[in-house]
Amino acid sequence: MGPLMSSQTGAVAARDLSTTIPINQENRRAVESLKEKVARRAYELFERGGRASGDDLQHWLQAESELLGTIPEIRETATSYTVNIPTQGFKANEIYVGVDADRTLILAEKQESMDGHKGPDIGSSRESLFLAADWPTAVDPATASAQIKNGSLILTVKKIASPVTSQANAANR
Repeated sequence: MGPLMSSQTGAVAARDLSTTIPINQENRRAVESLKEKVARRAYELFERGGRASGDDLQHWLQAESELLGTIPEIRETATSYTVNIPTQGFKANEIYVGVDADRTLILAEKQESMDGHKGPDIGSSRESLFLAADWPTAVDPATASAQIKNGSLILTVKKIASPVTSQANAANR
C-alpha cells in the first residue's frame, strides 16, 4: 500500500504544479498584435463585400468584435480581483498578460514550430486568444501575479484603496 500511495501523491503534485507568467505593464505588444489582426480581418470583410467603399468602419468594428473577447468573470474580494481563463493548448511562453490601473489584456498566440508550421496543437481548437476587461475600480499593477495551473490562467491583482476607505479605516483604529 505504501508504494501505491506515494505514486498517487506524485501524480497529484505533478498535476497541481503551476507556471508563473510575467506581468507586463506596457501593453503595446498586445495592442499592436490585436490591431494587426483586426486590420487583416477588416480587409477580408472589405474584399468579401465586393471592395465597396464607405463600409470601412463597419468592417473594422465587425472584425474587432470577432477577435476581441471580454473576460467573462472578474471575482472580487475585499482587497483584490481575480480572473480565471482557460488556456488549454497554449504554452506559458505563448501567453502575454498586461495589467494597468484600469484594465487587463490577455493575449495567447501559437508560435511557429521548427518546421514553420503555425497552428494549434493536436486537440486544440484555437490559434489565438485576445481578451480584455476593465477593472471595476483602480488596481495596483505592481501587485499583479499570474500563473497557469491545470490548464487555466489565474490572474490576481490588488485594488488601490480609495481615499474614502483609507480614511474610514484610519478612523476605526
